[in-house]
Amino acid sequence: MPDRSPLIRRVLPLLLALTSLAGAPRAEEPALRVTPDSLNFVVATGQTTGPLQAVSFWLSDRSRHWRLTYDADWLAIDRLTGDGSVGQMTARFRVNHAGLAPGRHATTVVAELDGMPETRVELPVNLRVFDLPVIRDVGGRKQLFIDQRFIEESENVVLKVNPPTKIGQTLDENGEVVNLGFIMRVLEDEGKYLIYHGGERIFLSESSDGIHWTRVPDVDIPIPYGIMLIDPRDVPERRYKLFNSFQREGTGDSFDPDSHGIYGYYSGDGRQFTRSSRLLPMWIDNVLIPWWDERIGKYVIFTRAQAAPESPEERRGGVANQRRVARIETDDILAPWPYDTTVPPSLHQDLLTNRHIGEILKTDEHDYQSSDIYYNSATIYPYAEDVYLMFTANFSHFVHGYHTQLRARPNQIWEDYGLIEIQLAVSRDGIHWTRPERVPYIDIGRPDEWDRWLLTAGTGLIRKGDDVLQFYSSSGHTHDSNIIRPEEYENAVEQKMGGTGIVRQRLDGFVSADVDHRGGFLETPPVVFSGRKLRLNIDTGAVGLAQVELRDAEGQPLPGFELTECEPILGNFTDYYVNWRGGSDVSALAGTPVKIHFKLNRAKLYGFQFTDE
Repeated sequence: MPDRSPLIRRVLPLLLALTSLAGAPRAEEPALRVTPDSLNFVVATGQTTGPLQAVSFWLSDRSRHWRLTYDADWLAIDRLTGDGSVGQMTARFRVNHAGLAPGRHATTVVAELDGMPETRVELPVNLRVFDLPVIRDVGGRKQLFIDQRFIEESENVVLKVNPPTKIGQTLDENGEVVNLGFIMRVLEDEGKYLIYHGGERIFLSESSDGIHWTRVPDVDIPIPYGIMLIDPRDVPERRYKLFNSFQREGTGDSFDPDSHGIYGYYSGDGRQFTRSSRLLPMWIDNVLIPWWDERIGKYVIFTRAQAAPESPEERRGGVANQRRVARIETDDILAPWPYDTTVPPSLHQDLLTNRHIGEILKTDEHDYQSSDIYYNSATIYPYAEDVYLMFTANFSHFVHGYHTQLRARPNQIWEDYGLIEIQLAVSRDGIHWTRPERVPYIDIGRPDEWDRWLLTAGTGLIRKGDDVLQFYSSSGHTHDSNIIRPEEYENAVEQKMGGTGIVRQRLDGFVSADVDHRGGFLETPPVVFSGRKLRLNIDTGAVGLAQVELRDAEGQPLPGFELTECEPILGNFTDYYVNWRGGSDVSALAGTPVKIHFKLNRAKLYGFQFTDE
């Protein structure tokens, strides 16, 4: 390997003297702050120039030296700049991928003030190298910035979860508030919106606007917590499918492994159902979510799976983080579902566990330690390519002796007490999930509001123009019907606790790539497209700004599509076509690998699409 300058050696100590800077750290400030909190590079083997990303370092003690170290041949600092007046330094990192095998590589950059190991900050750096032939063909399909897929290089870009707007509770045909109970499934069929709802029994309501709902008479399905699917592939007589999930099939609390479990049902009208076959000889203790996944040509089922203990003794003692999300894949959703039949019965007691089927999501060390995922509400988003959304119900358990504001009911266990909020997880394949932020997607209400303390999201959504409507339920109690400080909040809303709420989300607006007022940029990896115009879902507000440059696969600006030629983008748009001085027609570049470079200032970028119009 050729010799490099001291700035780009394999192990890089940067000892930077900032003695000309005055000022002592304030006690409440960390001595060293770094943003962003990780770097993620994607590069093709055929690229001659490695990608760049910038990292900013803030030093509260500007009288000290500081140091950067890392251990990777393929990572180097391309440029180091600083603003001595505020104690801020910026390092621009470049990847040198020559000779690296395709695959994933990782290292860690460590920053600390000299002589103060307690100030140590670690910055994970991830690199993915792929062969040039796998450049992504986006065609004319819509692409969203829900994760790092379309971010090869960036500066001051953060992926943000965007909570929807609460617009009130569901109403009946007379405009009165109506509580639909637990939302089993939201569907659109033959020009009508449908909600299957209830609990121990399933009911059906219809709507033409998604706000006002009319109960369909004579629909009373005696299948506890059954979940619905409209199957686009089956014959009309079996177009509707229903699956019991929450409770054990049969009566009483005793489970008969020879006959009880999860069953499938089918119908031609969604009202009268015929039982089919037994699908699992176990029970789930929650609602499962079935989908037809057109991307892989199979049915998929997202379900709760309990964490299986290592021994019967551990099972009796309880398991932390016990509720997980798992996934089943099958060619025939009315035939028995695949699972591992070798799991000893002593470890599961007829309950589906993560040993029977593979788990895909759970809480981790970044979550509150006494929490898990109660319900998943997984949704295959139909309006963009490769977008799977999961509106998780994150269950924060109360701890005996610590949460003294709760009055325990007789004969209940503390593990069942707690609050539940809705968060967001995203995926490109329904198997590998990430959580852009650990923040509420729909937040719980105040103690005097109907949607306090416990929320779960309904599965499915309704598109109305450039908006998406979603639905959620609240019991108005903590889990297992306890009330926090009952002497104060028992009658806070005159017993009108709980109900069904509606939220409005921007079309494709669940996650955005955000840049604040300091400005920044985002550049995609090379893509191949078809179409004549580049359209964006973007919001700069009134005082933000965005411009777009098209570059070749090696990052060089393409003539006529430079930033200097781009018409400034100002405003809030769900479908904005980019214009350069030469016009908006990009069809001459169709079929050729290009990078899309976005220069952004106080802007939210949701997605892009190449279209013929």
